[in-house]
Amino acid sequence: MAETTQEKSELPTGKKVSDARKKGQTAKSRDLTSVCVLAAGGLAVYLSRNLIFSNFRQILESVWSKEAFSEPGHFVSPGFFTNIIASIFIMLAPITLTIVATAVILNLIQTKGFIISFEALQISFANLNPLTGLRKKFSLRSLTELVKSLFKLAIVSYAVYSVVWPGRLAISELAGREVSEFLNLTGMLALKLLFRVAGIMLCLSVIDIFYQKWQTRKDLMMTRQEVKEEHKQSDGNPQIKSRIRSIQRKLIRQRMLSRISKASVIITNPTHFAVALQYESGMEAPTVVAKGVDFLALKIIATGRKHGVSIVRNPPLARALYKQVKLDETIPLELYRAVAKILAYIYQQKRRNQDG
Repeated sequence: MAETTQEKSELPTGKKVSDARKKGQTAKSRDLTSVCVLAAGGLAVYLSRNLIFSNFRQILESVWSKEAFSEPGHFVSPGFFTNIIASIFIMLAPITLTIVATAVILNLIQTKGFIISFEALQISFANLNPLTGLRKKFSLRSLTELVKSLFKLAIVSYAVYSVVWPGRLAISELAGREVSEFLNLTGMLALKLLFRVAGIMLCLSVIDIFYQKWQTRKDLMMTRQEVKEEHKQSDGNPQIKSRIRSIQRKLIRQRMLSRISKASVIITNPTHFAVALQYESGMEAPTVVAKGVDFLALKIIATGRKHGVSIVRNPPLARALYKQVKLDETIPLELYRAVAKILAYIYQQKRRNQDG
């Protein structure tokens, strides 16, 4: 039943997660980024409050002291506006840099590095379909986001009320006071409000992190058929893999047969097993350069005869060499004596033939 309805019951594979990451689809909480940016901005304002207040006061005093604004037809010098712009830049630079740096760092931490995805910027014509848009608006995810937004709005509204309402009398008494008093009181109220909202939002963002991870994993869930298709693509088609293995075996066989000409002896069963050994002066021990059973054994024997390699019948030794020694490996110590006798006999025969 699950197969016919294509139920997404399988966890996403590593390839699925990697492909989604390339498309920019990662578990990332915007609430966490927002609250950290808010807190960092508030902290930057608090730490640079003296710089902000002094520049703000300088701007107000420059504007209010100019008679140009009270005398029609009188123009101020260009340097007046340049000084104001410079003061605003100095006042806002620390805050802006802190906010930008915090946003970048938080995104890097959540996405575990830089993600450059052009697919996320491409226009999807499916999204232009009105029916698709309506389905998205009334989807479970959209309703969930709506509930989250309403809940956050209610919490933030209460935080604003809890800070502003108790301080309403102090604010009303600022009329006619010095600018510094106005800035100090409103600044403290703003910071109090900011950190209270940030504290509440931080708690909500922790919950949102787990929700986003759960939602992303749910979106990446796969059907069994998708998992099978992915394994087939990554591992390769079984028929193609079988063909590749067949070609590899053929190449190994050809390479092995080409080395028989250098063999010192071929030890046989005589028809079921054949092992070709090479031993020359300076070698640590005799080495297996070719081995095979049945048809391949006959092929090794025929190739050896073609190149004049000595062929010795010794069934127990042939079976032991075939089972215990791999290609291009030296024979084990327990077989030294048996192989040495055969090689000594062959060398004696060659010397006799040369002497004769």
